[in-house]
Amino acid sequence: MIDGNKISRFILELIKKTKKNEVEWDEADFSPTIPDGNERLVDLAYSSNINDKNFRIYKYNIKHYRDEYEWDWSERIRLELTDNYGNTIYEFPYEYSLYDLYNAVRESTSGINDFIDDFLKS
Repeated sequence: MIDGNKISRFILELIKKTKKNEVEWDEADFSPTIPDGNERLVDLAYSSNINDKNFRIYKYNIKHYRDEYEWDWSERIRLELTDNYGNTIYEFPYEYSLYDLYNAVRESTSGINDFIDDFLKS
C-alpha cells in the first residue's frame, strides 16, 4: 500500500507543476466509466501524460443516502492512472487537495490567462 503522505506530496507537486505549465492537461479522449446510478459525471474530464503514464482527473457527484429512498448528491474529484484506452489502472485516494488540482487544470486548459493578458494589452 502506498504511503498517504507520499500521495499527498505527489498531488501537491502536480498542482505546482500544473500552475507553472510544466505539466500540460487536455480534455480527455476517453470519458471515465461511471458505475451504476450512484455516481454521475459533472463536468469535463481532463488527461495528462507524465513520464509515459496517463492520468485523468474529473469532477463527479456521488449519492449520499439519508434513508432508503432519500439522498443528496455530494461533489467529489477523482484522479486516476489509466491505460492507453482510458481504463482505470489505479484510483488515487480522495483528499481535498484534489479540488486545488482540478481547479488548476481547468484554469490551465481554459486559456483564460492568455486571453486576459491579450485583452489587457489592447
